[in-house]
Amino acid sequence: MTDVILADPFRCRLWEFHDRLDTYLDESTCRAEIASFSRHGQLIPVLGRRLLGDQEFDFELYVGARRLFVARHLRCRLAVELRDLTARDAIVAMDIENRQRSDVSPYERGLSYSRWLRAGIFKSQDEIAHALQLSPSQVSRLLRLARLPAAVVGAFANPRDIREAWGLEIADALDDPPRRQLTINRARSIAKREHKTSPEDVYRELLSASAKGRKFRVVVRDDVVKDDGGNPLFRVRRLRHYIGLLLPVDSVSEEKMSHIRFQVSRILRSPPDASSDHAQSAARN
Repeated sequence: MTDVILADPFRCRLWEFHDRLDTYLDESTCRAEIASFSRHGQLIPVLGRRLLGDQEFDFELYVGARRLFVARHLRCRLAVELRDLTARDAIVAMDIENRQRSDVSPYERGLSYSRWLRAGIFKSQDEIAHALQLSPSQVSRLLRLARLPAAVVGAFANPRDIREAWGLEIADALDDPPRRQLTINRARSIAKREHKTSPEDVYRELLSASAKGRKFRVVVRDDVVKDDGGNPLFRVRRLRHYIGLLLPVDSVSEEKMSHIRFQVSRILRSPPDASSDHAQSAARN
């Protein structure tokens, strides 16, 4: 039986291998979750374990950085599902939740993979790929994002804005010695601006910094949503003014299509501050 307790959020800490850049969690980035907590309470517990002999904290959270921030912000109790997991089991549980939520960025995932390798939790990229049921090439690409220089990452207002395709193209430019310093110089210049540049324009500027007049367009990249086993379910395509859902024809009957239209219409008609927790709860019903 699952043990869920209500904890003081200020007595909870994040696991050292959690996969979010919590520096970028604040009232503005967690606005929807704050509104949902205030209106509905916490719908989904965080996952963690009890700490023994720690003077400062009682619990360590494997997942739930956003919910921890919100509970601290609202000064309310935090629902914690207690499980004593090995590092690998915690990583798999964390990955399953993140695939359902689809809001952990490629850059954050790459940083996590890099930390796991340095800590010896996994001995190789292939071990990570096997544990998370990913292709070795996907793991390799995300690790490459994690190696982007601090100057390049700092050109973006938030590192979570770095799309996988953008980061890989910028990494290609950095691998070319004549282009590397020009790209880094442009990144530092962008970071010094008083007004933040949009992620798309940062990407364009970094690629064009050493391109001798060539123009670049933003690469359209699909976000692939997968099931718990790592199999693709559908794609999310971000365009300039719209977001498209690409569904496999063979998997969507007329009845399912009607249900999808109803659910999407229901979500779009709901208040703009509806939280991701609330959306997950509705999707399970």
